[in-house]
Amino acid sequence: MFQKLRQMDERVVKRMSAIHRPVLDRVMVLFTYAGTGAFVWWIAFVIPMLITRRFRETSAIMTAALGINYLLGEIIIKKSVGRDRPSARISDEDMKINKPKDHSFPSGHSASSFCAFTVTAWCCPLWIWLPALALAGTIAFSRMYLRVHYLTDVMGGIVLGVLDGSLVTLVFRLFIFKQS
Repeated sequence: MFQKLRQMDERVVKRMSAIHRPVLDRVMVLFTYAGTGAFVWWIAFVIPMLITRRFRETSAIMTAALGINYLLGEIIIKKSVGRDRPSARISDEDMKINKPKDHSFPSGHSASSFCAFTVTAWCCPLWIWLPALALAGTIAFSRMYLRVHYLTDVMGGIVLGVLDGSLVTLVFRLFIFKQS
């Protein structure tokens, strides 16, 4: 089974190389940078929600969820798995961004993006969570497009993000912000 997953990952890396276009390169670099350190989620969601009374609780949930997601994904899982990135075998000249120095699994960009999306899906109306889903999906795709993650890294990040976002939201709603 692992051999089939590795083969699939390698096919996706090759296909990503084949679809590169100058305009798409620039767009994907922008989305990747927006997802670095969950930057876009802090700027576009956490801070505006914090100053809006209606979504203040959502801002607190998202802050906690992103923190736990970082701890689990970047500190515990990524360091435990220690998977090399596909970019390790690509020349610097063929890269559109600097090669990341850390390990590959799970994708932190995908994990934080889907964690933030999941909190919005639980806590916000459609007009907020639908754009969050599109943004999360594009950030996750950008990581494969730029060949810094395998498909399984991105899928692992998505699963981690959805689980973290869901569990933290449920804990907050059941125990911290319980309605009387």
